[in-house]
Amino acid sequence: MLLLRLLLWVLPGLLAFLAVQAFLAGRSRVGLGLLLGGLLAALLVKPVPVGLAFALIGGLAGLGGGRNPRYAQELHQRLEEWRKR
Repeated sequence: MLLLRLLLWVLPGLLAFLAVQAFLAGRSRVGLGLLLGGLLAALLVKPVPVGLAFALIGGLAGLGGGRNPRYAQELHQRLEEWRKR
């Protein structure tokens, strides 16, 4: 039972991570579906703030990069290409 609860807590974070990765890859419909699923999973997990916190952490992890200037430049270029479409 405890393992199932832990997996359900991680699910919103994983879906948010994949949603951000899909948005950055230019697949907005896939990203939107994953984001919607992640938010729904976050609302179904008890307690709700834990699910929302994991979704937020997963979304921020999907951005990645941190202090790596090369990755930040690549991310900026990808976002500019995505906006031009």
